[in-house]
Amino acid sequence: MASDVHKSIGNHCPTLADLPPAPPGKAGWPWTEESPTLESMPDGSPWPLITVVTPSFRQAPFLEETLRSVLLQGYPNLEYIVIDGGSNDGSVEIIRTYSDWIAFWASEQDRGQSHAINKGLARATGDIVAWLNSDDTYEPNALVAAVRAFQAHPECALVYADGIWTNEQGLHEQVLKTGPLDAHKLLTDATYVIPQPTVFMRRSALEAVGGLDETLHMAMDFDLWLKLALRYPLHYIAGEPLATLRLHASQKTQTRLLEDRLASLTVMQRAMRDPRCPSGISNRGNHSVARLMLDIAEIYLSKRNDRQNALRYFLMALTYRPLGTIKRSLIRCILRSYWAIVPPALQTYLRRIRGTEVGALSALRY
Repeated sequence: MASDVHKSIGNHCPTLADLPPAPPGKAGWPWTEESPTLESMPDGSPWPLITVVTPSFRQAPFLEETLRSVLLQGYPNLEYIVIDGGSNDGSVEIIRTYSDWIAFWASEQDRGQSHAINKGLARATGDIVAWLNSDDTYEPNALVAAVRAFQAHPECALVYADGIWTNEQGLHEQVLKTGPLDAHKLLTDATYVIPQPTVFMRRSALEAVGGLDETLHMAMDFDLWLKLALRYPLHYIAGEPLATLRLHASQKTQTRLLEDRLASLTVMQRAMRDPRCPSGISNRGNHSVARLMLDIAEIYLSKRNDRQNALRYFLMALTYRPLGTIKRSLIRCILRSYWAIVPPALQTYLRRIRGTEVGALSALRY
């Protein structure tokens, strides 16, 4: 598809009155609600420039809500960039409708999601940068919270917060809780993940680590967090969630689960070979590595009927973390054995939790 490019230098802090009216049946944030428009910072200085990039490919049902959640932040120094992969589902028409408030947008074929995000980030001029996928949204005042976190923690390269899982209709399901993380925890403790839409980064640090690895089509966000965490401190913004993560059937982490798990394992093992990796971290005894291998084994067996690879990854998990692997395997077997007698309402809830686990490790999606 031929490229379709538009560049404008318009008002980057629109209000509800400036934007197109909400479609029938749409109400609340960011359809009929907005964040208050900010003036100067409390000390009188201007707010730092933030660049937000939205990569998109055939996400027309969700795209407008994403755009509005960025534009209605009330943030007075915003550079918004939208990179579409040549969609033919009405996405381009939506982008054109909001183009007066977008610094740059293009619709053209790319080499995948990592490439699309890097294209947008290469145009960024803000000291603080972020990307928001076209099926996710910012919560009100997310940009202000990020700036204040960087001001309070100038040594940090990345700040992040809790997220909110939503369903396909955008209704809130549950909070994706996270917590303070560093390279050691990211590599050894699967308790918490970093919800991608809540992340804001210093552009200087992003450029220092080379941005996203374009050879990765899954777990590229996890890879970036590790590259940054091996060099700089990270900061968790406790309190209110900053963004939503939408679960729907067509997202990549639902349809390409095996690829996601294999990529995550590759990313972790590459980070453990980095000279900056904290001492003492390896595959041996590593809870996160064993859990990933067990997940991979289960997917090979249940989804692919590939007993050879299933056994291979199960034995590796057993070798690296024997007791943890046996315990986790027994729990899974018991749940499968008794699944038929679990009430339907509880089955639905458990499936949703499982979906959360599926999406959590690589929450970056179109």
